[in-house]
Amino acid sequence: MARHLSRRDLIVRGGALGVTGLSLPALLAACGGSETASTTTGPGTSVTTASDGSITVFNWPLYIENDDASTSPTLKAFTAATGTKVDYRPEVDGNDTFTAKYEPFLSKGEGIGGDIVVLTSYMAARYIAQGYVQAFDPTNFPNRANLIDSRTNPSWDPGNKFSVPYAIGQVGIAYFPDKVGGTITSLSDILDPKLKNRVSILDSLGDTVGSFMVDLGFNPEEGNIDEAKQAIAAIKKARDAGQFRKIVGNSYTDDLQTGEVWAALAWSGDIASLKNDVPDIEFVLPAKGALSFTDNMMIPVGAKNKAGAEGFMNFLYDPKNSGPLFEAISYVSPVKGASAFMTDAGKDNIFINPPVGAKLYEFPPVSAAAYEELSALFLEATQL
Repeated sequence: MARHLSRRDLIVRGGALGVTGLSLPALLAACGGSETASTTTGPGTSVTTASDGSITVFNWPLYIENDDASTSPTLKAFTAATGTKVDYRPEVDGNDTFTAKYEPFLSKGEGIGGDIVVLTSYMAARYIAQGYVQAFDPTNFPNRANLIDSRTNPSWDPGNKFSVPYAIGQVGIAYFPDKVGGTITSLSDILDPKLKNRVSILDSLGDTVGSFMVDLGFNPEEGNIDEAKQAIAAIKKARDAGQFRKIVGNSYTDDLQTGEVWAALAWSGDIASLKNDVPDIEFVLPAKGALSFTDNMMIPVGAKNKAGAEGFMNFLYDPKNSGPLFEAISYVSPVKGASAFMTDAGKDNIFINPPVGAKLYEFPPVSAAAYEELSALFLEATQL
């Protein structure tokens, strides 16, 4: 049976190119009246937002404090400041599954019952190209200027007119030093035969193939399809040698917690949470470089409270609100100055503030033809 590609699969299913040998970035172009109240949301910055209703936010699990909307300090503070209630729904468990559920409505320009959706860059690019989301009103979102430089002006959304990052994370290696027999510094380390059948990798094409590309000395952001194929060949070779005990999505954390798996390709925020229960687990960004992912906020067509949604984004983009939130959820904030509002422990946390000089790459969206080709190869290479 064909399995669903998981949350972090960064290959877009749009466009019409896919010529072998073209660089991955070269394929990007194929993607395609309320009562109001004024609230201070940043140093010297005020914004007018709806205060007579509510907004509905579709987000990923573990993206708000305690994963509990009823106790979240961020959501409670936003409502206190604006009068706008938040119906917060952590219902996005996969970009593809979420889109399969709601695309029939979005394609007709109909509402989906949400004012904000949070999706990974490859899917955000698709939503923008298909006209499923609305442009921001700059007057309601002045704090957009606080977006960190590395995430401004993506090629699939010039000027961030339709999307802004909600959270940023990394793909690294989680492992138990006592079980693997020492320190791990590279992806090659978990391919050591001594760890045979005690390793797991992600079933996310972009994150896993991209990570193997980096380990082979390639830059995913500048690489080409042939280099991606070489990475898939390396995955297949390790699979055939019996290196991988599991090739899975989010359930890899269960295998780490039970001790069935000793080392795993892993998402940073997951391990930050897991470390609370399993303190002897370690997380490392490979010295050669690591993959980074971005999940983005957008306002879908048919949103019932667009101004309220923009007000919520503006609130999150105030550094004094962003800092505590991202310290609590252990992801990287996309907001300039957020770390100034974190504790010393938060500032020193590598999950929240990656080490200075860490080499981080994003796997770019590619075309439908390239997606189909790579997906077929990856699927074959990861069947256990």
